[in-house]
Amino acid sequence: MQLIKYLNIGLLTIGLWILCAIENEAYRILCIFPFQSRSHQLMFDGIMKGLVRMGHQVDVVTVYPFKTPVPNYKVIVNLEGKTSGFINRFNITYATDIGSDTLPWIALPFGNGLCEYLGLPEIQNIIRNPPQDPPYDLVMTEAFGANCFIALGHVLKVPVVLASTTIPLPWLIESLGQPPFSAFMSGYFTAYVHPMSFLIRVINTIQNHISDIRFRRYTDRVQDAQIRKYIDPNIPPLRELEKNVTLALVNTWHSLHGVQPITPGLVEIGGIHVQEHYVPMSKELEKWMNDSTAGVIYFTLGSMVNIETFPEPTMKAIYSVFRRIAPVRVLMKVANDSALLPGLPDNIKTSSWIPQVALLAHKNTKIFITHGGLMSTLEALTFGVPLIGIPLFGDQHNNIATYKSHGIALQLDLYNITEKSLFWAVNEILNNPKYSETAKYQSKKFLDRPMSAMDTTIFWVEYAIRHGPGALRSPIVDLPWWQVELIDVYGFLALCLLAIVYSILRLIKFALSEEPTNPRKRVKRD
Repeated sequence: MQLIKYLNIGLLTIGLWILCAIENEAYRILCIFPFQSRSHQLMFDGIMKGLVRMGHQVDVVTVYPFKTPVPNYKVIVNLEGKTSGFINRFNITYATDIGSDTLPWIALPFGNGLCEYLGLPEIQNIIRNPPQDPPYDLVMTEAFGANCFIALGHVLKVPVVLASTTIPLPWLIESLGQPPFSAFMSGYFTAYVHPMSFLIRVINTIQNHISDIRFRRYTDRVQDAQIRKYIDPNIPPLRELEKNVTLALVNTWHSLHGVQPITPGLVEIGGIHVQEHYVPMSKELEKWMNDSTAGVIYFTLGSMVNIETFPEPTMKAIYSVFRRIAPVRVLMKVANDSALLPGLPDNIKTSSWIPQVALLAHKNTKIFITHGGLMSTLEALTFGVPLIGIPLFGDQHNNIATYKSHGIALQLDLYNITEKSLFWAVNEILNNPKYSETAKYQSKKFLDRPMSAMDTTIFWVEYAIRHGPGALRSPIVDLPWWQVELIDVYGFLALCLLAIVYSILRLIKFALSEEPTNPRKRVKRD
């Protein structure tokens, strides 16, 4: 019933888009999404599908073009042949070697490396001979490591909108003039939740500043040189161009990620991809799910990391636990069945590809065992499915910590998955109704919005085009940090207070040092 209601709302929304598109002015938008992560692309695809449905022309640079033709959508640079994707490419060892410090990856291969695409003939043609039939009205690109593409907005003299698939990175916060609120908001590279102790607040604050400094050290000089080389030798520094970004569409929502004061230039659209990526299950899989009346556990480590590469002791523990919980069934994403450890229990079904949204929407899905990617966890949240998180790298630790804080997830240590720990987690969620009830409540809260994520996105993108780069510009971007934090003001007031206290003390001291005078002289008696 929940899925039917969800799809009906989606169909109604699409109908309203079509009606609005008849009278809306159509714009031409250049989308630059060169990062080769399939999960990141899910959000961008959702945004672009919404834009083309509204009648806007979208020209895209991407590694993952739409598989079926879509009106108003044109691939101007297909990067499939120019870079390798990450689908089913990582084993467990490689993923753990990446660790939680993914900043060098973001800044170097997925930042400076991607900026070399500015030299592609198709992009050079746009830079040297911008189209006029019609001209571009907006540039949209990812807020991750390759900030260089922001410079295309300067060349084309159009607003720039950023799309962030994660919680805002420190340098995105800085460029938008969004205060970081380290006292109660975790940063991308930390995994803390409110309330934080004094020591944790210190660490969180320092870590956020260090991450920003490191990213700037890795990228500023290199990407400045790249935009001067490929765009214009006299172009302003990238740090200055970033300040003219009109807005950022961020894959968050306050009911999940926490309430904070937000500048209008940061727009939360968490979960925008879910509706756009609903793919029906095959008849065979649907029958298997319907027949699984004792419940189904869905287990995947995402599009990049392969479960079958777990060490043998871990796989034996997984097999043992799943065998013990029968008749509960397990659906497991496995890229290569032949690489699996022999002895797969009868209640486990494997597949190299699974229609994840449809599966999580099914009434018999009871637990989602996940690496903690934000896209996957938002899909589970949408349909009220509790989680068991096995974070591997990047923001996955942060994501699972967030879901744990809301009471809808348990976490397992990747390096210590034993039969005991896994059975405890599975048994706890299967037999303690508080996880399912909390997940359903948090789902309702997450979906309860004045506008859908798609409607919000369309409105603000069109707003950016209508009103230009400075429409939502925060005054904070023009101020040094010490003025933003009022260090000069508080310092001045402190000096005034000290001067007043000092003056009072001097007056008191002066008054006490004076000898008392008596007009009558005492006469000494003989």
